[in-house]
Amino acid sequence: MSSVPSVPRSVTLAVRGAWALVGVIGLTVVLMAVFYDEVVGSWANRHDGARQAFAQGGREGLARAGFVAPHFLPVAATMFVVVAMLVWVLAVFLRLGYRWGQIGLSALMICCGYVSIALGVVLEPPLVFVAVAVASLLVEGVTVVCLWHRDTLAHVAGPWLDGSADQTPGSVEGPTEHSA
Repeated sequence: MSSVPSVPRSVTLAVRGAWALVGVIGLTVVLMAVFYDEVVGSWANRHDGARQAFAQGGREGLARAGFVAPHFLPVAATMFVVVAMLVWVLAVFLRLGYRWGQIGLSALMICCGYVSIALGVVLEPPLVFVAVAVASLLVEGVTVVCLWHRDTLAHVAGPWLDGSADQTPGSVEGPTEHSA
């Protein structure tokens, strides 16, 4: 019985970075709940009639004027759960040496980077969200660097590339025989 190969430090750091991103998303959800009026105000500032209604009466003014602000919290909470589940699954496969775990986490980091720029900078949210977006971009950048570090690349290349069809990444033993 062979043991699972040791995981390089770059893989461990990449997985920690991915989980740190999940933490940043969780923090963002909490901040959205705390600063909900400011988030709705930021949305209203980009819509002419809503801007005046919000300035006159806040969220109640929007409702009186017939505006319905988007429901940011359920969307953010759902994204938190989805990203956490993706990180959980992809991190397991990255640790086992599967290339698609590396590629999947890289794609997730790049997509989250795009969202961080779009929601944290371009849409001019309250200042606290800009700070969280900058922190998120740092986490995403460090994670991508770790995902494409040479030690990570060597880990995902793995020993199964020697042409042996009997060993697959993460398997402990060779293929098993099933009786008919």
